[in-house]
Amino acid sequence: MKANILLIDDEESIRFSFHRFLAAEGHNVITAESYFEALARMDEMEFDLILADIILHDGWGIDILQEVMRRNLKTRVIIMTAYPTTETINAGFRMKAIDYLIKPLRQEGLLYSVDKALQQMERGENEDSDPLGKAYPVAYDDS
Repeated sequence: MKANILLIDDEESIRFSFHRFLAAEGHNVITAESYFEALARMDEMEFDLILADIILHDGWGIDILQEVMRRNLKTRVIIMTAYPTTETINAGFRMKAIDYLIKPLRQEGLLYSVDKALQQMERGENEDSDPLGKAYPVAYDDS
């Protein structure tokens, strides 16, 4: 499934690399470097998937999850961070994040998580259909 993806990260190198990886898979990728820019992009078009960094210079990626819920969107959200905490993991999954990725990410891990989310969406599975499948981040670089 080719998707409209919103990629939110305040690091230009992350936006550039992830955009390149996802676009090479045929996805339409729109980037935003801030919370407020992401909200503007969400007003402009519908997204199948949002990849949001937790720590942004003008807000929190967790707030993107709240906005998706407030707008009652069917959009899937994957949150990512270089600074994982129990609090953000719990908050993310409580607000229906489909995955929680720990940076730095390898290309394969990012694409696996995106593909998994889109396959679940295509099959019509809801966010609660695989509660154990999202308990452990799969896309991290332990080297």
